[in-house]
Amino acid sequence: MKSKYIKRPLLPVMLACSVVMIISSCKKDFGDLNKPWDNKTYVAKIPELYNNIASGMTENGRGLFSSFLYQATQLAANYSASGYRLDNSVGGIWENYYFALADYRKTLDLIDADTAAAKMTNIKAMLTTLMAFKTLRNTTLYGNMPYSEAGKSFYGAEYYRPVYDDQSGIFTAALEDLKWSVDNFTTASDQVSMGPGETLFKNDIPTWIKFANSLRLRYALVMREKNSAAADAIIAEALTKPLLGPDDFLGTTNVAGLLIDRAGAFRGNAYVRMGSTIWEAMSSSNAEDGSGIFDLRTKIFFEPNSDGKWKPYPQNPPNGTLAETTNGTVNGKNNDPYADVRLTTWDPTGDYYYSPLNIYYVGDKTFPDLFITGAEVSFLKAEIYNRGIGGVTANPAMAEQFYEEGITSSVKFWFMLANGSSVWTVNRPAAEPTVSELNAMLSNPAVAYSATPADALKQIYKQSWIALFHQPFDAWTLQRRTGYATPNVPLASTSESLNMNRLVYPTGEISSNYDNWKTATGGTDDKAVKPWFMP
Repeated sequence: MKSKYIKRPLLPVMLACSVVMIISSCKKDFGDLNKPWDNKTYVAKIPELYNNIASGMTENGRGLFSSFLYQATQLAANYSASGYRLDNSVGGIWENYYFALADYRKTLDLIDADTAAAKMTNIKAMLTTLMAFKTLRNTTLYGNMPYSEAGKSFYGAEYYRPVYDDQSGIFTAALEDLKWSVDNFTTASDQVSMGPGETLFKNDIPTWIKFANSLRLRYALVMREKNSAAADAIIAEALTKPLLGPDDFLGTTNVAGLLIDRAGAFRGNAYVRMGSTIWEAMSSSNAEDGSGIFDLRTKIFFEPNSDGKWKPYPQNPPNGTLAETTNGTVNGKNNDPYADVRLTTWDPTGDYYYSPLNIYYVGDKTFPDLFITGAEVSFLKAEIYNRGIGGVTANPAMAEQFYEEGITSSVKFWFMLANGSSVWTVNRPAAEPTVSELNAMLSNPAVAYSATPADALKQIYKQSWIALFHQPFDAWTLQRRTGYATPNVPLASTSESLNMNRLVYPTGEISSNYDNWKTATGGTDDKAVKPWFMP
C-alpha cells in the first residue's frame, strides 16, 4: 500500500498558536518534536568503524540480479517483465558504497592521529583493501562516479556535492591502493590486532595478502583492453606474489551466525527460471529426463519443473512460446516454486512449466556471499596463459591445467556447500564428486580443452561464467570486459536487459548532486552507454 501525503492548510494551526492562552501548550507540543531522542554524544572508534564497513560487504541489489542481471548475463531467464524500474533498484548499492567511503576516510583520520599509528599498518591495509574492492566493484557497475572528493562531507559544506571522477583514474587509484596493501601487510608481532572484532578473515594476514593480490589480478584483466601496458605490469607482478589457491573461497563464510535471505529476490515480480543459454552450456541435449546433463552443478543450481521435466525458458522466446503458469495461488494451488513451504515438502505445491532455480539454493540462508574465489583466479591464470599476456608466453598446457583446476574447484565447492546445507533434504549431493564423475565432465566434448587457442579461450570464458553463477555482478563484469564473449544469444528488442552496459545513477543522486551528474552524463542517463573498461 502506498502512503499518502495529505496537504493540510497551515492557517488554523498558526492562528491557534497565536492565541495567548494556548501559547505554552503549542510550544510544548511542537518544541518536543525538535528535541533529539537521545541526548548522548557518540565518539567514532576504529574497531566499530571497521566492522561497519565489513558488515556492508554482503552483496546488495538482489532484486537487481534476479530482475535484470540474470537476463543480461543469461545465467538464468525471466519469463515475464519484472515490473521493477531499474532506476528504483540501484540506490541501495550506491548508498552502501558512499556510507562505507565516509567511514573509511574517518577511520584513516583516527589511525593517523593515534600515537600507535605505526603499529596499525595491518588495520589500515585491511580497510584499504576493502574500500579498493568496493570502489572497483562500484565503478564497474556505474562507470564514472564521485570518488576523490566523495565521502568527505564531515570536513565541510564544500564536499556536499562531489565531482565525478573518470573511471580510468578511479581504476588507477584503487589498484594502487591494493598494491600498497599487498606490499605493507606485515606479520610483525608488534601490530595492533582487532582480535575477534576482525570478523572477515580472523586477522589471517597471509589470507589478506592473497585477497588483495587476487583482486589486483582480476581488475587488471578487467581494464586490460583499454590500458594494456598498465594492466600487463600489474598482471606480471601479481603472478609473482601470493594468490588464492583452488581451495580458497573468500567471502562472508567466516562470519559466524550470518544469515542471508535471498528468497525474496526470486518471488513476486522476479519471474526467474532456468534459461536456454545456460541449459545448453550444461546439457548436451534437450532431453526432458535430464539424461543430457554433463555439468555436475546443474542439479545444484536448478531443478525440474512441477512435472519432473527439465524445461528451460527460451532466452529470447519466439512467438508461440508456451506461457509460464501464473505465479502465486490459483484455484487453491500455490504455483510459486520458491515458496518457503517447499523447503519442508520439496514436492511442488502447484504448477510451473519451466525449470526453476533449485529451491534449496534459493532458500538456504547460510550460503555465503563471495568476494573472489580460487576458481576464478584459476580461470584468470588460464586466460593469461592462453593469450600470452602480462609478460607470460602463451602456454596451452599451462592454460589447460588452470582451466581444469578452475572447473574442479568450482564443482567441489558447490558439492561441499550443498552437502552441508541444513535445509537440503531431497537429492542432496555427496560431499564431493567422485573422480570418475569429474573425469567424465572434463572429458565431455563440450568441456574438454580445445587445441585451438581461440576456441579454448571461449571455453575459459564459458566455464568462468558458470562458476560465477552465485556472483552475478562479477559475471556481468566478465561478460562486458570480454565484449560479450560469454555464452549469449541476442535478446528480444523488448527485453529490459537489452544493451545493458551499466547501471543508471540513483534518483537520489540526481536530485542531490544534479550539476555534477549533468556534467557527467550530459543530462541523459543511459544504461546502454559503455563504461570506460569495455572494449
